[in-house]
Amino acid sequence: MLNSRKLPTLPAIGVLTLIYFVAGYFSLKLALVNPSASPVWPPTGIALAALLVFGSRLWPAIFIGAFFVNVTHAGNIFTSFGIAGGNTLEALVGAWLVNRFADGIQVFERPQNVFKFALAALASATLSPTLGVTSLAIGGFAQWSSYSKIWLTWWLGDVSGALVLTPLLLLWSIPATRRKWNRAQAIEVSVLLLLLVCLAEMVFGGWFRISARNYPISFVCGPIVIWTAFRFTPRETATGVFLLSSIAIWGTLQGYGPFVLPTENQSLLMLQSWTAALTITAMAIAAAIAERNRAQAAIEQQKEVVEAANRTKDNFLAMLSHELRTPLTPVIAALDALESETSPSDMAKSSLSMIRRNVELESQLIDDLLDLTRIAKDKLQLRFGSIDAHEIIGDVVEICRAEAQERRLNLRVNLRAGAHHVLADSAKFQQIIWNLVKNAIKFTGENGDILISTTNPEPGTLIINIKDTGIGIEPEIMGRIFDPFEQGEHALKRRYGGLGLGLAISKSLTQAHGGTLVAQSEGRDRGSTFVLTIKTVPPPTRIVKFAAPVPETRPLRILLVDDHVDTCTALERLLVRRGHLVAAAHNVRSAMEAAARGSFDLLISDIALPDGTGIELMSYLRAISPILGIAISGFGMNGDIEKSFEAGFAEHLVKPVKMEKLESAIDRVIAGSANTPTK
Repeated sequence: MLNSRKLPTLPAIGVLTLIYFVAGYFSLKLALVNPSASPVWPPTGIALAALLVFGSRLWPAIFIGAFFVNVTHAGNIFTSFGIAGGNTLEALVGAWLVNRFADGIQVFERPQNVFKFALAALASATLSPTLGVTSLAIGGFAQWSSYSKIWLTWWLGDVSGALVLTPLLLLWSIPATRRKWNRAQAIEVSVLLLLLVCLAEMVFGGWFRISARNYPISFVCGPIVIWTAFRFTPRETATGVFLLSSIAIWGTLQGYGPFVLPTENQSLLMLQSWTAALTITAMAIAAAIAERNRAQAAIEQQKEVVEAANRTKDNFLAMLSHELRTPLTPVIAALDALESETSPSDMAKSSLSMIRRNVELESQLIDDLLDLTRIAKDKLQLRFGSIDAHEIIGDVVEICRAEAQERRLNLRVNLRAGAHHVLADSAKFQQIIWNLVKNAIKFTGENGDILISTTNPEPGTLIINIKDTGIGIEPEIMGRIFDPFEQGEHALKRRYGGLGLGLAISKSLTQAHGGTLVAQSEGRDRGSTFVLTIKTVPPPTRIVKFAAPVPETRPLRILLVDDHVDTCTALERLLVRRGHLVAAAHNVRSAMEAAARGSFDLLISDIALPDGTGIELMSYLRAISPILGIAISGFGMNGDIEKSFEAGFAEHLVKPVKMEKLESAIDRVIAGSANTPTK
C-alpha cells in the first residue's frame, strides 16, 4: 500500500463514504432487472483501488456507503446490511488476492499480474451478488426464479467496475507511474485520446447511420487502444479504456452502437463483457511494453556501469603499466653501465645476464597485459608489409638460443618452405613466433628437443610448426589452451609461473593476420605441436639503395625531465658518458627554469609529471623556440603515443628504456627521419 499512514483515517473514511455513496446512487439509476442490481457498478472499482492504495483500514467507508445507497433506494435495513456486507467483503477479498498474488499496487507493471488481477476481480466479485441477491430473496425484494438473472447482472457490473475503474484510479494515484511527457509525446497522447473519442462517438454516438443502425463495428476502437498501450504507459491505456467505456455506455443507452439488444439490461451486459475483454487485453499489452521498457532501461544503465568500469579498468591498467615500467628503466640503465665496464668476471657477467633476463621478462608481462586489453577492445593497430617469415624465425631463435642452451635444450630449425614471405606486422608477427618458442622452452624439460619447421603444403600457404618434447597438453585442457590466463592444472601454474597470456595473444594476433593457430598433443608428457598457418605473398622487389651518410655524432645539449629520480639519474649518467651535455629536471617548473637559463637541442621527457605533463612542457618550449623531443613513458597505449606525436615529440619510447633504443631514437631525431612511432 502507498502512504497508508499519511492520510488520517476518519477523514479518509468520510471522503470515501461520500464518493462511494454518490457513485452508487447514480449507478442504481441503471438497475433494470432489480432495483438493487445494476450492470454498471463503478463503486467496486473505487473500493478496490482505495483498499489497495490506503490499506484495509478504510473498509468501514465501503460498508457505510453501500448501506446508505441501498437503504435510501430499495429494500430494508436487513437487505441493506446484507448487501453492504457483501460489497465490503468483496473489496477486502479482492484487495487481499491482489496484494497476495499480483504484487499489490505494482499489479499493472507485469502482464502476468494483469491476468492475476482479472482472476482476482472475477473471483471476489462473486461474493457481493451472492450475499446481496440472497438477502433480497429472503427479504422478499427479489423472486427466487429471477435469482440467476439478477446475480449475473450484479456480478458482471461489479467485474466491469473493477476492471475499468481500478486501473485508472490506482495508476493515477501512484507517483511512480506518472511519466513526464515531452512536447512531442504530449501532442501524440492528446491526438490519440481525441481520435479515440471520435471513433467512440462514431461507433456509439449515433453521428453516422452506421452507428444508428447498430452495425458490428466496435472493432475499430481496438487499434487505437492497442496503439496507446504500445506507445505509452498503462496509465494512459487505462484512461483511454475508461473514456471509451463511458461513451459506449451512454451510446448504448441511447440505442446506438453494435451492442443494442431487445432490452437495455441485455445491451449493457453485452457491452460490459466486450469492455472487460478489451480492458484485460489492452492492460496486459501495456504492462508487457512497460516491462520491456524497464528492462531496456536497466540494460542501458548496466551498460553505462560496465562502460564506466571498463574505462576505470583501462585507466588502472595504464597507470599500473606506468608505475611498473618506470622502476625498470634505471635498472636497465644500470645494467648498460655495468656491462660496459672493462673485463667483468664470469660471475658478474652471469649475474648481469640473469638480471637483464628477468627485467625483460617483467617488461614482457606488462606488454602482454596491455596487448590483451587492446585485442579485447579491438584497438590493436597493425602495420602490414611483406616480411620474410624465415628471417623472423631466425631472429627469434637467436634471441632465445641462450636461454635454450642454459636449460640444455636442443633447439633446431628446419626451414624447407620455398615461399616464406607473408603480409604481416613485423613486430607482432615476431611476437607470435617468440611467444610460441618461449612457450616450448618453458614447458620442455632438460635435454628435450624443440624443432621449428616450415612447409608449403599447397601454393600460397605457409605452415610453421613449433614442436617440443615437453609436458604435453591433456585432452580436457586442449579446448581452453588459448584462453587468457589458462595454464592447466594449479600445480603447473605454481611450477612454471607466468600469467598464461602468451598463447591467447598469439592466437588473437594470428587471427588478426588472417591465419590460424592450432595446438596438437597426444596427452600428458607426450610433447606438443603448435601449427601456424598463414597465406604467403610474393617477395618484395629488391631496390638497391645507396647507403645514407652516417650523421656526424656531436655532443647535444639535452634537457632530461623525469619525476622518477633513479630513472633520471641513471639516464643522465649514460648520456653524459656518451659526451652529451645534460640538464636534469624532475617537474615542469624546474624544466621551464632550466630552459630559461639556456637553450637545448633536445628534450627527453616523461609524460606524467607532478605539476603537469610532458606534452604541456613540449608545447611551452616549442612556443619559445624550436626544439626536438623524445617522449619516454610507462604509458604505451596507441592513444598515448598519438598524443605525444601531436604535441611535437618525434619519438615515443615506452619504459623500460634501453640505452641502445634511446641512442637510435636520438640519431633518428637528429637526422630528421623520425616519422614512425617507436615503442
